[in-house]
This record gives sequence, structure tokens and C-alpha cells, in this order.
Amino acid sequence: MDGHGSSRSVTYTLVAIGFGVMFASTAIKGIYQVYFVQLAEHYGQGRAQFSWSGGLFMLATGVMSPVVGALSDRVGPLRTSAIGAFAAGIACVSVAVWHQSLLLFSLAFGIAGAFGLAAMTFVPMGILVDRLFEERKKGLAYAVVTNGTAIGFIVLSPLWIWLQPQASWMTVFNAVGIVLALPATAVLWLASQWEPQSRSAPDPQACKKDAPAWSLVRHDPVFYVLAAGFLGCGATMAFVDVHLLAHWQDVHVPRLEMGFAMSVLGVLELLSGIASGMLAMRFHKHRLLALFYAMRSLSMLLLLVPGAGVMLFAILFGASYLGTVILTSLFCFERYGRQVKGKAFGLLFLVHQIGAFLTVQLGAWSFESSGSYMHTIMGLVLMTLLSAMCSWFGLRGSGPLPINHGAPVRAGMPNGGTNG
Repeated sequence: MDGHGSSRSVTYTLVAIGFGVMFASTAIKGIYQVYFVQLAEHYGQGRAQFSWSGGLFMLATGVMSPVVGALSDRVGPLRTSAIGAFAAGIACVSVAVWHQSLLLFSLAFGIAGAFGLAAMTFVPMGILVDRLFEERKKGLAYAVVTNGTAIGFIVLSPLWIWLQPQASWMTVFNAVGIVLALPATAVLWLASQWEPQSRSAPDPQACKKDAPAWSLVRHDPVFYVLAAGFLGCGATMAFVDVHLLAHWQDVHVPRLEMGFAMSVLGVLELLSGIASGMLAMRFHKHRLLALFYAMRSLSMLLLLVPGAGVMLFAILFGASYLGTVILTSLFCFERYGRQVKGKAFGLLFLVHQIGAFLTVQLGAWSFESSGSYMHTIMGLVLMTLLSAMCSWFGLRGSGPLPINHGAPVRAGMPNGGTNG
């Protein structure tokens, strides 16, 4: 119990529901990932031309992140997720039924689907965990919830790969859409009545002082360091979400090996998510974050190793997958005031998705011009290496952002905790 008046069983139920939300959210990106080449062929487009739909999806997810952060602060994270599940479900059904129009696909999946993904993932779930648990337990609890995406990789990714030759993309999109729009939405809306309110009653003066979030964070150098690192996180995640399976198909990786590698990635994602939450309670967060980015950089480099790089990539990338998100969210939630932490993390996730957008589009252009993803992969190796350096040197000593009469003051002051 953390003073909310809710029972331990209700708290655990809400954690399980949050886990389930993250699990279900992987279907939105997973079906696009697996059917990417077929979708491009269906609409008579090359990869560079069709990838605009994926790029729009990634960018819109980032734009929607501050929106769902503010919505979660206002109506609650689970109701926000319910609205998102309904929007994503309707989007998937729409593109399956009216499948002749590329414009409709781009707008429905790229915007409504993006809102759904943003509303079902890291920002609202971070706010839910923040409301449920005391400070020391948040890292581990957030790791447990976000590991729903790891189980999604383990269970759903091989399923979509297996279904690809068995069922058309329209059938799969329609089935996923119905599940999201009906049972998933209903469960989330009903469960929202159990979620606690924000830990502290809103202070009108604090609200006036802290809003908008951008006015608080734009003078804070730590925000830019977190954003620079998170740009590399989003860029590499987008490569996995859109281009990885196409890259493996191009280099003739067997379908069974691809499915097994995605499952291994998910298993390591699961373990690293839990480990990062536990390690954050014991060690310097900036060093852990730098380590995860360095692992991400090495994993991308392994994609250039013919044959032997598939399983090693899955192990290293999976081991770093959730650590970057969990530790960035912890830095954000510890640093910024209770009135704006959802919005601040939403702004960071916008930067994350800008990196995703750039990878989706530039990766497709690179493939069209050179016939391979080599240049894109090398760029991602360097970007994540820079993320590691930013985290190691730029986040030392960062603690709660000091506020003086509504104006941010010098950032980066040590808090005497585990960040130093």
C-alpha cells in the first residue's frame, strides 16, 4: 500500500492490466512490420514511397505523446489507453475494409493508429506506475508493466511471421482491429474506475507556475541531454519495427531463424526490463543508461556481420531495449514537478519519434539508392554511440529541477542520490 486507499490486490490488478495494454500495443506495429513489403506491393509503391506511411506513423506517435501525457494527467492513464485502443482498432478495421486507397491507409494507420499506440504505451503507463507506487519501487514496477512489449515480441512476432504466408494483411489487420476496438477498450474503460488519482492534490499556484511544460524544460540542459540520447533510442527501435525483417529477407535469413531471433529479442527485452528497474535502485542511473546505449550501438554493428550477426544482434538489442526507456522515464519523473512530468515525458517521446521518423524514411531512401541498409545501419551505430556519451557525461549529478518563483534556475544540481 502506498497511501492511495486501494488494496494490494487492486494495485497488482492494475499492474497486470498495464502489462496487458503494453502486450496488445505490440500488435499495432508488429503487423505493419511483417507485412511491410506486401503492403508496398499492394499499393503499387516502392519501399521509399510506401515508407511515408510508416514515417508518418512514427512522427505522429511522437506528436501524440505530449497529447496523451496531458490527457493522462487530466482523465487518467487507463481511460486514455481505452480511447487509444478504440482509435487504433477502428484504424486497423478501416484500412482492411477500404483497402484500395493509400491515402486512407496513411491517414488512418499513420495518425489514428499512432495515437492509439502512444495512448497504450510508455507515457500513460509511466503515469499509472507513478500514481501506484512510492519512489523507490517505481523503477521495478515500470519495468514489469513495460515488459508487456517484451512478451509481445516473444509471442506475437513469431505469430505474425507464421501468418504472413497463410493470411492476407487485410484479414490480420481486421482481426487485430476488432480485438482492440471491442474487448480491449471495454476492459480498460471498466478498470479505469480503480486507478488512483494523482498522489498530491493539484496546487493552483503550482499549475500556473509549471504550465506549459515546455516553458519549464526549455532552459534545462539535462532535458536536451535526455532528448539527444532518446533520439538514438527511437531511431534504432524504428529500424527494428519497419526495416529489420526486410533487411533479413534481403540477405536471405531463413523464416524460422527470423522468428526465433525475434523471440530471443523479446526474452532478453523481458529480462533487461526487470534488471534495469532493479539496477536503477542500486547504481548510478547515468552510467546504466550509457551502458544500454553502448550495447545498442554494438548490436547495430552486428547487423553488418554476414550470417553470424542475427542471433547476437537479437541478444544485445533485446538486452538494451527497455533499459533506455525505463531509465529515461525515471530521470524525467524524478526531475520535473508533479504537474508536468507526463507532459515532459511526452516531449521527450516526441524527440524519440522524430528519430524513428528519420530512420524509417532515410532507411527506405538509402535502400532504394544503394540496394541495402548498410549506410543506415552505420549511421545508427554512430548515433547510439553518441547517445551513450551524452548519458555518461551529461547526466552526472542531475537531480530534481530546482524552481524559484516559477522560473527554472541552474540545472544539473546534485541530489545526493543514485544519479551522481
